[in-house]
Amino acid sequence: MEIVDSLKSKRLKTVLIGNNQTKVHPAWVGDTNEGFLICYEIQLVFDDGTMYLAQPCEHSIDGRYPALGLRLNSIDSLTVENVFPVEGTPLLVTNVISSDNLGEDVVNQWVLNLENGMHLVIRHVYPPMSLGIRVAVSNA
Repeated sequence: MEIVDSLKSKRLKTVLIGNNQTKVHPAWVGDTNEGFLICYEIQLVFDDGTMYLAQPCEHSIDGRYPALGLRLNSIDSLTVENVFPVEGTPLLVTNVISSDNLGEDVVNQWVLNLENGMHLVIRHVYPPMSLGIRVAVSNA
């Protein structure tokens, strides 16, 4: 089982972000980052005491440039302090969807569906080796 799948049924307590880019160079503005806060790392804290670090990464693909992907690792301590607000936390993660938003044959987007109908979207965005994060509302 992929580590991201283990987030299902956990109660998300806090989302922390590393340094963020307040303005993206116009050359990099596009569908991959529209409406997202751009940052370099995201730390997810759950009410059971587990913590995870989400980072952008590259995946080697034979005969091509590396693909832009995501990496999630369990961590023992927090290294960033900037809180990314998620209204109503703590919230149960009801489902996690991994997808290839960039069409590069690797997972480069996670959507954490939350019990209140909101979605926490984490995506590898342009500029390369940057993350985008946003909270989206369900289209119910």
